[in-house]
Amino acid sequence: MAIARSAYRRYKVIDSVLRNEFRRYPTIEEIQTACYNALDLKPSLDTLEKDFRNMKLPEPDGYDAPIAYCRQNRGYHYKDPNFSINEVSLSYKDVDSIKEALEILQSIGSSRVSESFNYALNKILVSYKEEFPDGNSMRKIIETESISGSRGFEHFEILFLACKNKTPLSFTHYSYQKRRFKSVIVHPVLLKEFDNFWYLLGYSEGHNALRTFGFDRIYEPMLLNRKFIPTSADIVNNYYKDIYGVYPIENQPKQEIVFFTSTIVSNYFEAYPIHGSQTSKKNDGGCVFKLQLVPSVELLKLFRSYGSELIVLEPKWLIKELKN
Repeated sequence: MAIARSAYRRYKVIDSVLRNEFRRYPTIEEIQTACYNALDLKPSLDTLEKDFRNMKLPEPDGYDAPIAYCRQNRGYHYKDPNFSINEVSLSYKDVDSIKEALEILQSIGSSRVSESFNYALNKILVSYKEEFPDGNSMRKIIETESISGSRGFEHFEILFLACKNKTPLSFTHYSYQKRRFKSVIVHPVLLKEFDNFWYLLGYSEGHNALRTFGFDRIYEPMLLNRKFIPTSADIVNNYYKDIYGVYPIENQPKQEIVFFTSTIVSNYFEAYPIHGSQTSKKNDGGCVFKLQLVPSVELLKLFRSYGSELIVLEPKWLIKELKN
């Protein structure tokens, strides 16, 4: 059973008081006062007695804390003076479970998380190997797509922190289409991965609107000491809700998109739907699909990738765009 956050905060105070070498055998009233000083909340004596019982419970419900009352000194103490809830020993089963979870994170996250996070994972795994040298390392059984050395990913940490701490950014953006560099100021809100590429979503002062910037086109990002312009959480949550990809086609609203695919290709679309709004209907020699989406650059690329096996039926402007 999970330990409530409020209870855990009291456990931390109780633990620190019982480990205080300068004031041994504290009374329950002294522990109560310590909780009030640390948490600005005075727990009842009954609550503290219940905390003692819960801390003494075996794992995973408690900490196996050796709390005892000394009648001679009229106070509480740890039977083991070296005990602390912050230094609970791990069993081989505990370590195996943690290693399994960490190695899954490493398999899934390798190039998708910051270098410091990967370093922290490796540090934890190394410490466990030192503590349990006979432990068997797991063979890799999960492989995800990742491209090492992709341009712009070295800025992951500063972009992540800018989003987390709501700090405006200044960087140089390169446009592949216009083949030129431009300085922009962005108030970042979200990092998004799509098709193994990373993007930054934020309010652009130059565009006076939300814009998406590919990591590979961001150069020399710099945190700015200026007022952050927030974007409503509802707007952010809905920005990518009705789009396949990250770059919506300018001036095109959400609309119905209808396309026909051959029988073979239809199997892929049925197994991996493009969007939650996708519906399908079997037809002679194939299948007709319908989507309610904001058209995007990525959607056009996807349609083109299937060549003559996929034919757009609606809307007409999209048919013309694909022909061009």
